[in-house]
Amino acid sequence: MTEGNTGQDQENEDPPSGYQVQGETFLSPELMTRFVNQINQDAPNVANYYLELGETYGIRGDIAFAQAIHETNYFRFTGVVKPEQNNYAGIGATGPNNSGASFDTPKQGVRAHIQHLYAYASTNSLPNGEKLVDPRFDMVTRGSAPTWISLNGKWAVPGNSYGQMILDIYKRMLDFSINEFNRIKQEVDEE
Repeated sequence: MTEGNTGQDQENEDPPSGYQVQGETFLSPELMTRFVNQINQDAPNVANYYLELGETYGIRGDIAFAQAIHETNYFRFTGVVKPEQNNYAGIGATGPNNSGASFDTPKQGVRAHIQHLYAYASTNSLPNGEKLVDPRFDMVTRGSAPTWISLNGKWAVPGNSYGQMILDIYKRMLDFSINEFNRIKQEVDEE
């Protein structure tokens, strides 16, 4: 699709199968944080940014948060990316001698992550007022991965089950949230 196209040409095409990268965020920042804190009490408090910036870009912020959990090993940064880089998506981390991009603030790191997903999921321009911070945005074939599974082999190489691993974490986040709601409901029922 050429720049400036509104996407109307895609109306006659079959929609891609699989769970879409773009869409609504369902989990609250509090539930996302409580989930990750089960494993890492010292995880940075960035869930609000995933909700806010996910909404700005139309990206599922809660699943992007699950991707950050996968990429950082529950924000423990056990790979080549270090916490001070604020790089929650491993952007540009290509091996032991290249730890990837660094971002000035946690919010800027989340913005870069969301923008990188946006590059894969959409051919639209950045939302009004948003400045590009993802250094690899223009290296992505725009719109080439509209579903989480279609990130396989694109975000992480070879990454044959990359999207499935992200969705598995997301399912665990959903199960955790359901259990939390059931626990609260039981407490209310006992009153």
